[in-house]
Amino acid sequence: MHAFTTTTWTELKLLIREPAAAIFVLGLPLLLLMMNSTHGNDPVPELGGVGALDTLVPGYLALVIATMGLMVLPVHLAGYREQGVLRRQRATPLSPTVLLASHVVVAMIVTVVGVGVLVAVGMAAFDLNPPTHPVWTLVALLMSAASIYALGFFLAGVVRTARTAQAVAAGLYFPMIFLSGATWPRHVMSDTLRTLGDFLPLTYAIEAMQHPWTGRPIPLMAIAFLAVTAIVAAILSARTFRWE
Repeated sequence: MHAFTTTTWTELKLLIREPAAAIFVLGLPLLLLMMNSTHGNDPVPELGGVGALDTLVPGYLALVIATMGLMVLPVHLAGYREQGVLRRQRATPLSPTVLLASHVVVAMIVTVVGVGVLVAVGMAAFDLNPPTHPVWTLVALLMSAASIYALGFFLAGVVRTARTAQAVAAGLYFPMIFLSGATWPRHVMSDTLRTLGDFLPLTYAIEAMQHPWTGRPIPLMAIAFLAVTAIVAAILSARTFRWE
């Protein structure tokens, strides 16, 4: 436990010392929130009487998760491997489980801060409504984080350098956030784009959070999809993890 807490605290301080990553994780969703809040959050008949922001904000929460899980985690771990940090840690009693768990906790801390700031600003400044089913929304948030972070760890395990991780992560991240509904609603997309989005885990993450937030039936299939993705990606991550 001491090794875990020490490693987690060290990784958190290192992340704080790199403000660009934190600004990217926290700033982009806030910018989208402000850009799409000009018309307020009044009920929209086309959305089933739900406010536009109530529909959009779950996508912004997924954006926080995706940015941390796909753009920060893989690059950070691949950089450690490239710089020999993981090789030196291998010579210590530190186990891979402790190392990866510490990164998960740091990612969750940043995610909680990002989600908290986004929701607080939305409620205080733009009349964002709280989730209708907060417990299910929280479950969906945790399942979304587990699946996307597991994908990030898998990516970190199969690439050799930070630059490669950054390129591959960007190739996954940008199509995912544009096709899943994280940046604009899927109902305005063409049938072809919506079909492509059906293959992306972030699409199900947004659906899993959006439904309980807006009072619609809990999408158990979406949550199950996220759970399967998390389990499969975690198994692959464990098998592909390399110290050097």
